[in-house]
Amino acid sequence: MVKRNSKENRLLQIVDILKKSNKMTTRELADTLQVSIMTIRRDLEVLRKNHIVERKYGSATLESNLSEYKAGDELYDLRRALITHVKEKERIASYAATLIEPNDFIFMDNGTTVARIIPFLPRNFPFTVLTYNSTIMFELLKYPNIKVIFPGGYYYPEDQMFISPQAVDFIRCHRASKAFISVSGIHPSLGITCINAHSVQPKQAIIDSSVQRIILTDSTKFGAVKDNHFANFKDVHMIITDDGIPEEWVAFLKKEKIKLITV
Repeated sequence: MVKRNSKENRLLQIVDILKKSNKMTTRELADTLQVSIMTIRRDLEVLRKNHIVERKYGSATLESNLSEYKAGDELYDLRRALITHVKEKERIASYAATLIEPNDFIFMDNGTTVARIIPFLPRNFPFTVLTYNSTIMFELLKYPNIKVIFPGGYYYPEDQMFISPQAVDFIRCHRASKAFISVSGIHPSLGITCINAHSVQPKQAIIDSSVQRIILTDSTKFGAVKDNHFANFKDVHMIITDDGIPEEWVAFLKKEKIKLITV
């Protein structure tokens, strides 16, 4: 099982504190959490880089474009998802980036693990990325070697995604060498699921339109089931996860003939 470290717990505490207090100074946060001001400054910089907080004049507030929302019976908060299991997600994303080859056409799905690929992307050869996540799109535009395709559509602020029926058709008009896919749950009998219903069709479109389908997920998703089914195991070629994956899942994926990479 993936365990949270003290820094991760502290980042989550800062988010929870700012939810209640709206705005706090660096000193107030340091006193509340009983750590040094330098520690809080480093933590706030991590949160700023993940687009979770705004920093102004020695104080911090939560970004207004992210909020928690109800998905079925579950309360989902993208801010918390962005800062949980970060080390595991970065290892997964770092390995995934090594799979990209010159002139590849890549689909990048929604998801906090998929988004972690960006700092590790190759900069020394050209390739193309199609994504429907607005944050991923804006970050990709910083790379001159990457051609970015954005299908557009209606905006879903809960996961920073643009999609529409026309955008799904647009995706299906393209063919990719690789699709990097996020999941919210992987269950042996109920298949592969996600939280939001609006994510199902674009996920299925990139699966149907790619040569190699690669799931990026931390090991906490194994055994979980969410509301919306979008794929079966036959739809997946590779899963990249951390070394916390249970042994029974290693055996199961081998039986399903899915290549498993643990990092």
